[in-house]
Amino acid sequence: MMKLPARFCALLLLSLARHTAAAPDLQDCADMRDKAAPAAELDCYRQATVQPAPPKALLQSRASGLAEEWAPSNAPLAVYKQNYVLVYSYSSSTNNAPTSPNPQNQVTTPVVLDNRDLKFQFSIKHDLADFDRFGSLWFGYTQQSFWQMYDAANSRPFRENNYEPELIYSIRPNDLITKLDINPSIVNIGVVHQSNGQSNPRSRSWNRVYIQPGIEHNYGGDHRLVVLARWWERIKEDPATDDNPDISDYMGNGDLEVRYSQNSLWEVAALARTRAIQIDISVPWTAWRLLTLASPGEHNTNIHLQYFNGYGDSLIDYNHPHETWGIGLSFPFN
Repeated sequence: MMKLPARFCALLLLSLARHTAAAPDLQDCADMRDKAAPAAELDCYRQATVQPAPPKALLQSRASGLAEEWAPSNAPLAVYKQNYVLVYSYSSSTNNAPTSPNPQNQVTTPVVLDNRDLKFQFSIKHDLADFDRFGSLWFGYTQQSFWQMYDAANSRPFRENNYEPELIYSIRPNDLITKLDINPSIVNIGVVHQSNGQSNPRSRSWNRVYIQPGIEHNYGGDHRLVVLARWWERIKEDPATDDNPDISDYMGNGDLEVRYSQNSLWEVAALARTRAIQIDISVPWTAWRLLTLASPGEHNTNIHLQYFNGYGDSLIDYNHPHETWGIGLSFPFN
């Protein structure tokens, strides 16, 4: 009576071994020479040389060229702007009583804030539709959050969340007119909403339409310079319900972004508006890269430094000038 389970177990183990056996390597196939049928030997080489398809990434990293960043993509999601977490961000001046020309948006009871935040930005895009050489339609989403993580006395609240969805129609001029070989590499036309999702008196929001040409230059090897110039026009709102009627006086009518990078190793980016500038530096974390020697896979995570000076670090601070320094981690940009 004990023989049936033993035989069953033996057959089960043999079946599992067959299904989990590793693919043969070239040496295995060479050892079959003159010992097996030619068809079996050929099949061995076929199995040894077939490479498994790489797993499809959920989030596609930023491409190595500006036109490629906005080329049609089958990836579910792609990197849009920088993705980072500043575990420590220090502000020179907190905005304890946010103001606005609209009386409904005047905070009359000040709230004492900690001048330290944990700040993070999450930014992705998705290819909605492609029109061959006539461009692509994208959906973009960027969220910035300012978390008072160091304010334990007040249960570490989120000071501000900024939500920024947008629709972007991206044209690649060199595809539109073949062999044109000109800059700009891309021209983006978009409509963007930005708000902080709060009720009055702390509500802030605005809507814009913009056009953004972008040029790039490769300096041999893997060094690349990208320049993106964006001009926008605010969509007018009813003055009675406009949270921030003077926001254009502080945020201006456009911005200029300059990025200089070496592949996925490091990147320096500067974003300038009329009354503000932000500088982001992303560099390899040597200790993290050494960790890859002891663990499988790649860890594309960099040390991230950020400096901001001026107006509009967040929507609630659109008319509040301050200077901030931050340090943390950033995630794949190409």
